[in-house]
Amino acid sequence: MSKVSDELYEEITTITGKDRVRNDSFERRMYSHDLASLPKLMELGFKMMPDLVVKPKYDEEISEVMKIAASEGIPVVPRGGASWGLGGAMPVEGGIVLDLTRMNKILEIDEENLTASVEPGITWKMLQENLLRRGYIIGSYPSSAYAATVGGWINTGGVGVGSYKYGSAINQIISMEVVLPTGRIISTNGKKSSNFGGIDLNRLFFGAEGTLGIITKVGVRIYPAPQELRPVSYAFSDLNDLSKTVRVLTKTDIVPLHISFLDRNHFKFLREIGMAEDMQQLGGMLNIALEGDSEVIDLEDEIIENIAIKCKGEKQSQEFSEHEWKERFYELRTKRAGPSAVLGEVFVPVSSMGNMISATNKLIAKMKLRAAITGMVSDRNTVVFMPYYLSDERKLIRNIASLSFVKKLGDLAFEHGGRPAGLGLFFSGNIKRMYGHGYGVMRDLKDVLDPYDVMNPGKTTEGLTRFGIPIPSFALNLGMNVMSWVKHLMTKDKGVSA
Repeated sequence: MSKVSDELYEEITTITGKDRVRNDSFERRMYSHDLASLPKLMELGFKMMPDLVVKPKYDEEISEVMKIAASEGIPVVPRGGASWGLGGAMPVEGGIVLDLTRMNKILEIDEENLTASVEPGITWKMLQENLLRRGYIIGSYPSSAYAATVGGWINTGGVGVGSYKYGSAINQIISMEVVLPTGRIISTNGKKSSNFGGIDLNRLFFGAEGTLGIITKVGVRIYPAPQELRPVSYAFSDLNDLSKTVRVLTKTDIVPLHISFLDRNHFKFLREIGMAEDMQQLGGMLNIALEGDSEVIDLEDEIIENIAIKCKGEKQSQEFSEHEWKERFYELRTKRAGPSAVLGEVFVPVSSMGNMISATNKLIAKMKLRAAITGMVSDRNTVVFMPYYLSDERKLIRNIASLSFVKKLGDLAFEHGGRPAGLGLFFSGNIKRMYGHGYGVMRDLKDVLDPYDVMNPGKTTEGLTRFGIPIPSFALNLGMNVMSWVKHLMTKDKGVSA
């Protein structure tokens, strides 16, 4: 039964116009999942199809929709590019999906104060391209910049390309305008300079995965474009040698723009789809991007080369390095060999990088998956592991059982001093493990800001079924462990070598 009556539908269309409100089944089905392709069996527990899709253009429209939702107890799920895969941008009880991608304007570029004001639905690629035409850049952005929106990456607590030098998404933010679940509109700063007093409201909404409010405007930092950007690449026959290079590099005073790595299987999958040369001895590839004054880059390049050679790395041609840099947006094109792919993402300390590589490879072998390990170094202390496995959603049982890989990967991260990179719906059971008694404070904040529990319910602080019944953490974890056990009993995925 729809949570949005005909009368409420008509009321919402008076706010936005009928051309930006959709209730046909085809449109609603498109909004029933994010990047992950989920089996229809999930609909037994979750009402993933929204009752209504609304495409606002103005914060006032969002405010009015939220007032209706709060008064009627209708769930509202904000959605950007939906380039994540943890269920955070899909409904669990139906309700309204707010597609924010039409709020995609650059409102102001202030060259005097080096700031830009933008709407949340603009993609990072579009923002970067506009800034580059004026001689500026943004500090860091997601590897999914072609699809990921500014608001979406802030909500997921993103780290990405450039985070090693400029920090994560939170470090790019000066201020935000947010519509609260009650419809109230607030500013987190209201200034063009950093906020150094009181509670930092930017951080309150950063990484909240759309459960505390809807971001409608963002003030971001911009930087003068560098004189040169130079990518360099090193091939290793062993990922342990690659990890040694990373550990040494993080202890120098060199601050690259970006450090990323790929294992042999990633290149194997690229060869399968005809997009890579045969590199038989390759164990892993380390890609580093340097930016700044050319003379300084020359010195940094030489130091990095000495470090890599001592760790048995082989420098690749500049042409190859340029190609790898361009490929930073397309790492999951290998899903064509799948025909789809599922991505995991966890943070671990740099000191645990080698052990985490070994543990992840053992997990891949144990679950008999066609998988590859990719990742990046987000700062001197932290490595982001982003392994993925190739899957075929048409094979229902095998596909469902394989989903437990992401959960088991999170367990490995905990064992090695790290944590999963996100919660969403499927991994909300990790929150108590991550924050202990801090979880209670988070739950209290949610209750205060969202007293009617309509703002993306069933995510982050709790799992929730379509019937409004919370899913206990132990039940989520038990279910994932059972799925993993089932996958262990299956034959190897097609294409997995002995």
